[in-house]
Amino acid sequence: MKSIAAEPRSFSEDVAKISTYLDDMQNFKSFMPVQIEDWYAEKDSCSFFIKNLGKLAMKKGAVALPGRFEFPSDEKSKVSFTLVFHFQATPQSTPVGYFELIADINPMVEMMARRPLTNFVNIITENFQAVVAGK
Repeated sequence: MKSIAAEPRSFSEDVAKISTYLDDMQNFKSFMPVQIEDWYAEKDSCSFFIKNLGKLAMKKGAVALPGRFEFPSDEKSKVSFTLVFHFQATPQSTPVGYFELIADINPMVEMMARRPLTNFVNIITENFQAVVAGK
């Protein structure tokens, strides 16, 4: 499994607000890149198409409060992966969060996909930060 993580970003929201937002996958459209097509979502799952990556579909998975939310791929997805949102809040520092994509891809595909996947997790992390802040 290969891991591709976004740059951590500062969040002013608490884990309760983050958790509430991530609990409904229909909210995901608001922080997905504009390049996605064929968006479909229900409360517990979503699917979409990204050029050069194909159809991706995921569902709600394990949650380990306060800081890990998992969204594994489902049977409709072209690629086996887990999208993870990491959230770390301590009384001594500003909370930080970021998305990480853990995918079952071979080295050849990784060479071609690393850059677009890195862009993808960075964009959704940045967009998620803005959406939960109400910007």
